Amino acid sequence: MQNTVLLFESRDLCYESNRYFVECIAEALEQRGYIAEICDLSVQMEEKLERILDCQKKYLLAVDFNSLLPRLELEDGTPYLELFSVPFFNYLVDHPLYHHAGLKKGFPLYFVLCIDTLHRAYIERYYPHIKKAYDLPLGAMRAKLERNFSQKRMELLFLGTYEPEEKLYQELWDYPKEARRELTALIEMMKAESELTQEKALKRYLTEQGQTLEREEFAKRLNQDYLADKYLRNVRRKEAVLAAAKANVPFTIIGHGWDAVRGLDKQQIQWRQGVGFAASIQMMANARMLLNSTPGFHGGLHDRVYSAMINHTLCFTERSRFAQTKLTDGEEVIFYDDKNPDALTEKIVFLHQHPSHIKEIAEKAFAKAAFQETWDARVKTLLDIALNTIKEA
Repeated sequence: MQNTVLLFESRDLCYESNRYFVECIAEALEQRGYIAEICDLSVQMEEKLERILDCQKKYLLAVDFNSLLPRLELEDGTPYLELFSVPFFNYLVDHPLYHHAGLKKGFPLYFVLCIDTLHRAYIERYYPHIKKAYDLPLGAMRAKLERNFSQKRMELLFLGTYEPEEKLYQELWDYPKEARRELTALIEMMKAESELTQEKALKRYLTEQGQTLEREEFAKRLNQDYLADKYLRNVRRKEAVLAAAKANVPFTIIGHGWDAVRGLDKQQIQWRQGVGFAASIQMMANARMLLNSTPGFHGGLHDRVYSAMINHTLCFTERSRFAQTKLTDGEEVIFYDDKNPDALTEKIVFLHQHPSHIKEIAEKAFAKAAFQETWDARVKTLLDIALNTIKEA
């Protein structure tokens, strides 16, 4: 039986997070008796890809994150995945609208893994040529050096970069007039309704304009309108951080760009440039509380939530219909409403003053994450998917 899983690294994601994900998957595979082969395509890509084609019969499946492989061609123009006869899973860690170039073509054994149920539904509707899309959230990532509650040295932590919305809005003005009007309308709609997806906002806008688009054109248009999502995620991120800063508790912010934000120059706030992904997980384990700001997921949870839980760290995250089906407010996480930043401030103040509550919630969160949100659990699901795929082929 084939028992080797090929893990591609075709590109570097933010802070090399995909490399960390790959290592987590490899470790979980090896614990289950499989062989994990990691292929870094940043050097000697052509030679490595040719070599893999020559020995592909040994692989059970292949995985890559936000993969470039669906867009790669051999010297004669043949798409690489046309010749790759191994089930290939493109693991998308953000909205499919950012990956239109890698989704607009289908291949015989090309599958997609989504971290959000609505992302999967979007692919099924607008990219029907994709063999199949599956839900598979990223796993909880445990720090190498664990900290018990008394050892944690940070009170409140935020991890994430910031791009000034003024800069992004200036980019918007470089668009043609009609495109600018469309993007502005999408931003206003999604600002008013925090759980409105960008695809629903675009549908509403097109209806108001008396326009209809075929499936392929709609997917292309949503990709062109990516700036709306990018703009809003930065606005919401800044609002959450400023609300947390008002609590006047020791607050550590890690990520590029925050030096441009007024109101973060208080004595109790420490700001540092971004760190590598492994270091950020270790910092999370060293914090009592983590503030999460989710980048436009409406049918999923960010991996920061799961990772905070498994590192005994209380997580503040946005209230959403999906989140409320998975977690209990005040039991495993603390939900906040991005329409009411003052309430977030008050919740941080209260918990800072009641550390026993922080510890109690963090322990319940750990028990839940350790039971069902680990990378081992995710790899079990992935293997089940792959084995069923092989049976159906």
